[in-house]
Amino acid sequence: MNVKPCHFALALLLACFTMNATAAAPKHLVIIGASYAAEWENPKLPGYTVTNKGIGGQESSDLRGRFESDVLALNPDAVMIWGHYNDIVRASADKMEAAKKKAQDNYRWMTEQARAAGIEVILVTEITIPIADSFKEKAMAWIANVRGKKDYRVQKNEQIKAVNVWLHDYAKAQNIKLLDLEKALDSGNGTRKVEYTREDNSHVSPAGYQAITRYVASQLS
Repeated sequence: MNVKPCHFALALLLACFTMNATAAAPKHLVIIGASYAAEWENPKLPGYTVTNKGIGGQESSDLRGRFESDVLALNPDAVMIWGHYNDIVRASADKMEAAKKKAQDNYRWMTEQARAAGIEVILVTEITIPIADSFKEKAMAWIANVRGKKDYRVQKNEQIKAVNVWLHDYAKAQNIKLLDLEKALDSGNGTRKVEYTREDNSHVSPAGYQAITRYVASQLS
């Protein structure tokens, strides 16, 4: 069969164009979490289209409860699971160990369900409560230590970080991608930068979300 050179060149060009278009097709990423995730909205991340399924006020058990409808039913390429902050800050001291175990169990369950469905899992370390690196804060911490007390924020941050350490170990053991938001937003004193927090001393500021987007984009590109 004779094929004219111009027709062959055109066919080759169309084939290359189709291959490039297919290769460049973005992956579908679902973000599931509580208010920190919800207020991130739909960030621009390289190689992904984003569906945000964050709902304010939820704990990890709430994420687990809606995982099938909000993640598995959408059949995305990947899911980003972000959220044990509320588990920790709402737990009393006598129930803290149970709260941490519950969060770990929920992370495991959601990971297993996603993987069974062929969905890539991306885990996220939780961000800490900010404590300003100021003379006033240091003086208050010293007085509290003298009185044998520990700042509420310090107590909660220790437990948030404990689950973060578990997430690091679990992600490594399971060969799962981990985004370390705790470290990305750290001020240098082991807590979140004050400028990354709104006036309620909890929720993330616009500058904080910009920092999160820059960090996550650098890790996913």
